[in-house]
Amino acid sequence: MLSDGRNKVSFVPSIANIAAPTTAELTAGTSLECLIMADGLDISTDESAVQASKLCDTVDAEQPGRSKTTIQLTCVRKDVPAEDVAWTLLQRDLTGYVVVRRGVAHDTAFATGDKVEVYPVKFGARRPQKPEANGVEKFMSQGYNTGAPNLDAVVA
Repeated sequence: MLSDGRNKVSFVPSIANIAAPTTAELTAGTSLECLIMADGLDISTDESAVQASKLCDTVDAEQPGRSKTTIQLTCVRKDVPAEDVAWTLLQRDLTGYVVVRRGVAHDTAFATGDKVEVYPVKFGARRPQKPEANGVEKFMSQGYNTGAPNLDAVVA
């Protein structure tokens, strides 16, 4: 599955059922994929291990424990204030959902049957990034999970 130009990332303020977000809910969101750097969508999951060894065991047995998803969005700044959407939107305490659709052209509207990932988040402080030669002004915003994500949601 190709990645270039085939990722849609939206911030959606409200979703009634994260297993089946509606096209109306997703359309009400803010598209961010054209404001996120090419390597700026960083979704990672850390999972704790639960020790499950028994007295009779000769190996340390483990089971999966609690998990934590972190979303880091590295976005560009825009010269025109009205176009600086990511900077204006992704402020501390913003709560809602980051929705990611992969494998479909980013400019294709959400449609019934699309497979999406839905991440309930609350954003922390915006973090301006250090300047670099031949670079653009950018910042990073981290979303902290506020509930379990749904990686297999289908648009209703």
